[in-house]
Amino acid sequence: MSLKQRINIMRRHPSIIVDFFRAKNWKEIEQKSVRLDQEDINGFIANLGKNSLIDHLNTSDHIRLNRLCYVEDWENPEIIDTLSQLHKLHSEGFIHRKDWEWAIGILAMQKFGKLNENCTALGVGTGTEPVPFYLANKIKQVYATDLYGENSAWERAAPLEFYNNPEAYSAFPYNKDALTVSIMDGTKLEFPSETFDVTFSFSSVEHFGGKNHSGALRGLREMERVLKSDGLAIITTEYIINNKDHKEFFNKRTIYSDLVNKLDYLHLVEPLYLGTTTKTLNTVIDFSMDMNWDSLESDYKKIHPLIVIRLRNILFTSIVLVFKKS
Repeated sequence: MSLKQRINIMRRHPSIIVDFFRAKNWKEIEQKSVRLDQEDINGFIANLGKNSLIDHLNTSDHIRLNRLCYVEDWENPEIIDTLSQLHKLHSEGFIHRKDWEWAIGILAMQKFGKLNENCTALGVGTGTEPVPFYLANKIKQVYATDLYGENSAWERAAPLEFYNNPEAYSAFPYNKDALTVSIMDGTKLEFPSETFDVTFSFSSVEHFGGKNHSGALRGLREMERVLKSDGLAIITTEYIINNKDHKEFFNKRTIYSDLVNKLDYLHLVEPLYLGTTTKTLNTVIDFSMDMNWDSLESDYKKIHPLIVIRLRNILFTSIVLVFKKS
């Protein structure tokens, strides 16, 4: 275990410092920290007030946009239809929060009249996502941008091959003339102001670096700049349900203080709801930073929806933010 990992353990659980000074071996301390992390999560779930829980979600209700991901969303006809069009309905029964992010983003564009041949869209940090291919069949022009091949740490998510041959990554035919792929830094967009009708970024801005999520804010301000008046900005990111602090993920405080409240012309299209459902909380899956979901056994993935994730003492899921530019 590295020195940094040991320091992080003691930060999460100050009581362990006593064990350290008592010269207990690190194997015992590590095992204790795992147990304390689990107790922390279990205690949070057990004590979560009813004001933050929805016991039952009517899946036929109007789809709320600005909120967390719910497991019940896979029972909603509109979401299911959109996932089908994205070729993201798994016959094996997999449920993954990333699929939900894309579906909600498309439904937001549809709701605000941005899916037509007069609209242009910009994707920031799009990697190999299916949304640009889908939009290429719906709108005038879509630009997919990322650091393709520029950052080895993200080679799997944004390979140079996608930049050279995007067609190889599409699960369905698309209008090739309507899609442009560009290598571009999301915090320094190389487009004139007020160019696009829609800007979107799915779980990318949290990785833009900086203290107090400043990289994410720079990315949103750039999306704000290149968006036309009355244009739509759609962002998804990681949200910590149990309100822990994290340098990349957001919580109840930082989603406002570091992001929403610092934008000049982007305003949420509806209030942000940060509650979740009882059924969703029952899907918590334990994860580790080096775990690859795609490599897991199909039987395991089928019965373990990737919606709410426990990473040590942090409980997080996806959140969507839909803005309109004034």
